[in-house]
Amino acid sequence: MGAASVSEYVASLNEEQRWHVSAFIDFMSAEYPQLTPKISFSMPMWLLGKKMYEGYVAVSAAKSHFSIHFSDGEFLNRLAERLPACKKGKRCINIKYGDEVSLCVVEASIRDFLEICHFEGGVPR
Repeated sequence: MGAASVSEYVASLNEEQRWHVSAFIDFMSAEYPQLTPKISFSMPMWLLGKKMYEGYVAVSAAKSHFSIHFSDGEFLNRLAERLPACKKGKRCINIKYGDEVSLCVVEASIRDFLEICHFEGGVPR
C-alpha cells in the first residue's frame, strides 16, 4: 500500500530521492502557497482545481531520476524540447538526480503551465 500523506511519501524515499523531492515540494510551497499537495496515484500532486482534468503538477522519485508530472501533454512536449538532458515519460519529465539546470528550467516553466490551465490566484479561471 502507498503512502497516505505527503510526509509519509517523502519518509519512504532514500536520502538522495528525499532531498530532491523535498526540494521540489518546498519550491511549490514557497512559490504557489495557494496549492496544497495531496497523495494521488501514489505521489505528491498539486491539483489546480477540484478534479484532475482541471490540471495538476506532481512529483515522483525513481532509482536514477525524479519526475515532474504535468496534466497537459502539449505543454510537456514543448518543455521536453528545451531539455535535451532529460527523458520524457508519460506526462512527465525525468530529471537525473543532480541535474539542477534542467530542474531550474522546469521550475521556471510552472507559472506558464498554470497560465495555460487558466489558474489564477488559487482558483481556475
